[in-house]
Amino acid sequence: MSNFETSSIKRLPYGNPEFSDIREQNMIYVDKTRLIAEIALQKVPIFISRPRRFGKSLLINTLSSLFKDGLKYFHGLEIEKIWKDKTYQVVHLDFSGIADKNPLEFKRDLNETIIAAFRMNGIIKISDELGLRSPDRILNEIAINLSNNSTVFLIDEYDAPLTHHINKSDELDEIISILNNFYATVKQYTGKFRFIFITGVTRASHVSIFSAFNNLKDLSLKKEFNSLLGFTQENLIYYFNEYIENAANILGMNKSDIYRRMEQYYDGYQFSIDSEETLYNPWSIISFLDSPQAGFYNYWFESGGNTSLIFNYIKNSKFNLFNYNTEIYRTDKELSNQYKITNIPPDILLFQTGYFTLRKKSSTIARLDFPNTEVEDSILNLYLAANNLRPEIDCSLEIEELSENIDKKDITKIINTFNAILNDCVSLLGTVFNDERSVRDIIYAALPQNINCQKIKERQTVKGFSDLEIITRKTHMVIEFKRTKRGRNALASLQEAIDQLQSKNYGIGAFTDRVLYRVAMVLSTDKKAILHDFSKEVL
Repeated sequence: MSNFETSSIKRLPYGNPEFSDIREQNMIYVDKTRLIAEIALQKVPIFISRPRRFGKSLLINTLSSLFKDGLKYFHGLEIEKIWKDKTYQVVHLDFSGIADKNPLEFKRDLNETIIAAFRMNGIIKISDELGLRSPDRILNEIAINLSNNSTVFLIDEYDAPLTHHINKSDELDEIISILNNFYATVKQYTGKFRFIFITGVTRASHVSIFSAFNNLKDLSLKKEFNSLLGFTQENLIYYFNEYIENAANILGMNKSDIYRRMEQYYDGYQFSIDSEETLYNPWSIISFLDSPQAGFYNYWFESGGNTSLIFNYIKNSKFNLFNYNTEIYRTDKELSNQYKITNIPPDILLFQTGYFTLRKKSSTIARLDFPNTEVEDSILNLYLAANNLRPEIDCSLEIEELSENIDKKDITKIINTFNAILNDCVSLLGTVFNDERSVRDIIYAALPQNINCQKIKERQTVKGFSDLEIITRKTHMVIEFKRTKRGRNALASLQEAIDQLQSKNYGIGAFTDRVLYRVAMVLSTDKKAILHDFSKEVL
């Protein structure tokens, strides 16, 4: 296991190939060992849920090292002053590696996983015949011979087999039965385990980790553990500043712009209603700093991002992302509820999988919202792909020329590109033109996101939220959309858009190194298009 001391990692020179290793140990950068100690000192089973690629497995490995080797790899960190416990036998089960198996294969592989985990640690001698039994009976025969409080039991991605079979009801029922029996046996022998720690993405009510462990402590929404997994702004400045300077040099940008873009793309996660700090996605940060020449890419989503789970959920349900333009609120009780894996409310599922995050409304109520540009861009594109609403190749070629046309202030070509996107994407969403934000979201999803073209929607100012902003190397374009409404002509809608751009001062004082280009555009519900004759540059 790698040394946990941050100073050795900070001295890595730019371009060192070892930097890529940080992908698998990204949390090493952040001394959160005081929080880890608070967890490890507990005498009750602990559960925490986080989206994938947020460091759950690394946290499991860190706990494994702490219990198995003591403070060997923690010199100079906060935990060294706190931790006084002895070492233990550690059993680590990772369900992600056997998640996609059919029930017969899953049962067989779970047997092998349990036996291998106990054999690896030399905890007990196991006969080959034991592997022919069910997982719960195997665990029963092993656990009955353990000494009390002798073993630490770590279970990673407990729900991976469930989410992989969410659209296969017969197989799902069999796997649930296997897991229920397994966790019931774990509960039966809790006295044998010094510490039980379980991670996952969802809270599945019909798998008995929540009902089996009467005293299970769920840390997922706790304020004090909000920052356990993920990077804070302070973490970036303290630990990553040199790498951010490197990214600025490679991309020809100043360091403050890099920080600003990283915040827009990768920050914004909150896992507690009461938390005041937001978190950066660790996978995206590490990936960007590893290869900054690739630009501000959707790293988390492209690495998997629960794509199959969300894609299938969107494709096989009546879920319509464009119905979620209105604000969504959930109580802390609703957020912490356990749901059948096949019946998780869409917004709750999007929160659990990392597509939505929390924004405090009151001490018990949160608004669900996209955390950042990377996630919003990804989910909108995923929704369009699931409904076969992607721009055609001709439209894609027009989109590639958009930055150049914005710099030229060629409003005709810009509107032609937007209308081409809408023409390709709204065939199955005939009502989309009844709502300005839905039209804007389709255009936003289709636009590129790269060094030459940055996109922002609903950027907040002191006076309101802009509809859409596109920033090229030379130009800062701000667009206000207004829709023709019944009993009101297009000219009145155009004037409303102009008045809003002027009265709200959208774009004024932002991106001062670019030419400001503000445009009012009118959407026609009847023609399902942006009207050329009712679009105007606003000074």
